[in-house]
Amino acid sequence: MTAQIRAGTWRSWGGNLTAEPAITVRPTDSDQVLRVLADAAAAGWRVRPAGSGRSCAPLVPTDDVLLDTSALKGLVSVDEDHQRVTVFAGTTLQELNLVLEQHGLALANLPDSSHMSVGGALATGTHGTGLGQPSLGGQVIGLSLATPEGELISCSETHRPELLDAARVNLGVLGVVVSVTFQCVNAFRLHCAEFREPIGSLLDTMQERMSAADHFEFSWMPGTTMAHTRILSRLHRLPDTYTRPASLISRALRRTDDAVLRTSLTAGLGRVGNLIPRAVSRLNRIESLAESSRRYTDVSYRVFTVARPVRYVAAEYALPLEATASAVRELRTLVDAHVYDLAFPMTVRCSPPDQGHLSPAGGRYTGWINLRQYGRRPSQTFLTAAEQILVDHGGRPHWGTLHTRTAEELAPLYTQWNEFLTLRAAMDPQGTLLNPHLRRLLGL
Repeated sequence: MTAQIRAGTWRSWGGNLTAEPAITVRPTDSDQVLRVLADAAAAGWRVRPAGSGRSCAPLVPTDDVLLDTSALKGLVSVDEDHQRVTVFAGTTLQELNLVLEQHGLALANLPDSSHMSVGGALATGTHGTGLGQPSLGGQVIGLSLATPEGELISCSETHRPELLDAARVNLGVLGVVVSVTFQCVNAFRLHCAEFREPIGSLLDTMQERMSAADHFEFSWMPGTTMAHTRILSRLHRLPDTYTRPASLISRALRRTDDAVLRTSLTAGLGRVGNLIPRAVSRLNRIESLAESSRRYTDVSYRVFTVARPVRYVAAEYALPLEATASAVRELRTLVDAHVYDLAFPMTVRCSPPDQGHLSPAGGRYTGWINLRQYGRRPSQTFLTAAEQILVDHGGRPHWGTLHTRTAEELAPLYTQWNEFLTLRAAMDPQGTLLNPHLRRLLGL
């Protein structure tokens, strides 16, 4: 294998997954990716691509070859006239955002974490929030895939569009994504308004609130009656005198607020709760009070994304938008009745109908419910009970988070499930890119 080879243990960011691959390779270009896949296929080894390790579902672990994409990064090309940018798949969203800023461009919507790789984010169906703007996969207009059959296949909206739609959410089983082309927009600014309000009245009007805002989300801390609402308004059409980015002083103050009250306090209270689980409910009330109201304006990617230094694992489900408020109410009842030690806030976002054969938001306006726990002690009892509520409300799991769904349960939820499996078989007939989890997940 021509790519850099090293040994060692792979660990997920949340700490719940580890792997001891026989070989870890770190290719830097498409030729090296193709050589790794060809050598592995010839030897009968399995290969799993790895991005930043943010997923807590076991999509990456393998005993054979782990293909680390962290060196497969950087700008491939930019077309400012048509607002299109192509980057290698190992580029992180933060690195992509900086490249786009240099060219006066931006992505129309972003997830709240900027540390994941482009390829990993696409593999799992990563999304932002807002009913009028597409998820990350919906902004992709082309990509290239290296297959175990030795081909570098390109697809776009005009060339092999059926493959592009399947690859928008690909689980890393159609091939190794080498490069991705995004349709961008002019750089713009966002105004963020954050405030606390009673969760009961918020849920009564949640769907209308989501429809009225450019980007809307809220979080609820178990053990409290208040929600922390976050409304983002796009300001690119207003005068620069109003939409200018935050000053260095205001940005520094906001970062201090994030670092002290919204990060260090969260981490400290979480450690106490880890030692004294019975205190979690009271600690949550303290943390909820720390999230005060504030307003600020900045360039879009600095507002979309938030710091996530406290490590966790998550379960997230995509529900029909009209069922989301009811599911949140039932989850609140579950938490309050059983006093589960859920030390992170429940977060609720929204997205429009999505493209992609296996997109959890495919074909419907979607509400996303995210439940986070510390990776070292996730409560399976809570997750099992919560998952049943989410499933009963028509939920589909986010592919990168914890869930127990099987192929038999998932296939009826996706109208193009069989089309995806047919493409997968054509792209990787020997199953080189599968691991045991993916075989169970896809029913192979």
